[in-house]
Amino acid sequence: MELIPVIDLLQGQAVFAHQGLRKHYRPLCSPLCPSSDPLEVIAAYLKLHPFRTLYIADIDAIEKKGDNGIIINRIRQRFPDLILWIDCGWPPVNNQPWQIPVIGSESLSEDWRRNLPGLDTSWILSLDFDAHGFRGPKSLLERSDVWPQEVILMCLNRVGSGHGPDWHHLNHYLRHHPEKDWIASGGIRHQQDLHDLENMGIRRALSASALHQGTVTPETNKSRHLKGSGFHP
Repeated sequence: MELIPVIDLLQGQAVFAHQGLRKHYRPLCSPLCPSSDPLEVIAAYLKLHPFRTLYIADIDAIEKKGDNGIIINRIRQRFPDLILWIDCGWPPVNNQPWQIPVIGSESLSEDWRRNLPGLDTSWILSLDFDAHGFRGPKSLLERSDVWPQEVILMCLNRVGSGHGPDWHHLNHYLRHHPEKDWIASGGIRHQQDLHDLENMGIRRALSASALHQGTVTPETNKSRHLKGSGFHP
């Protein structure tokens, strides 16, 4: 299992994401990092473990209220070895060759067919769900042939909730699309969740809260192998 840390950017600060309720997001302050400075948060992640990949959600860009391109460029300069997965809405803003765009279904409209299949770079799809169901054009769910190999199952209502992953959706998509490389996101609480995800066949997961709260740490895995490519329980 590779655990990929997440940072949410809002108006230049790292914020605590909670159940996708973005108007309630507040500057981050946690046992892992008391600062909301994005560079300090990432440094804290890397002090915890030499993660290879970082997921960045540019909330301003997703909501079309500006963007955090300057901060993302600073992240790239400060941490040039990190692979950056960046969700900045549709179409991707300030996209650079060193970024891997994450396209969230919530940012797409019904005309997605005109552009999405023609992306000329590697990309990752995020199928976004909340408590009310799927966020995005329903037709996208019916066209798995245009999905990239890597797909995130983003359960926004579980993010920061401590309620655990959405096992129902994960089981459904693993069963119907076993050919895809699924990435779990939302609700990871502790080490057992990671083991259960791995036993399901999921090899990567996104997390922020569990890392900041210390319920998932490399120290809990002293008897197991930790590899530089990720976090392996």
